[in-house]
Amino acid sequence: MGNHPSGLTVREGERVHIAMQNHTAMAHPMHLHGHHFQVVAINGAPLAGAVRDTVQIPPMAEVTVAFDADGPGKWAFHCHHLYHMPAGMMAVLGYEGVS
Repeated sequence: MGNHPSGLTVREGERVHIAMQNHTAMAHPMHLHGHHFQVVAINGAPLAGAVRDTVQIPPMAEVTVAFDADGPGKWAFHCHHLYHMPAGMMAVLGYEGVS
């Protein structure tokens, strides 16, 4: 998985892990369009969590999710607090070779 200014780039067929760190005093419900992911760790402790498309990141915590990159395209990845999206908590998850 790579990083670029507009978000994340993945390769079709790979297993992707995203570790999200919340350094604020507010919880953030993070949502990924077009994919379902599994919560695989909370604060570094591994677990076999539920499959979902939104996960609550508690204050001062880290949550890691994993998914299979099986939906080529460009997908929104954002906080579900609508007022956070224009403040920068929105990115694009894109596939290599998809423009």
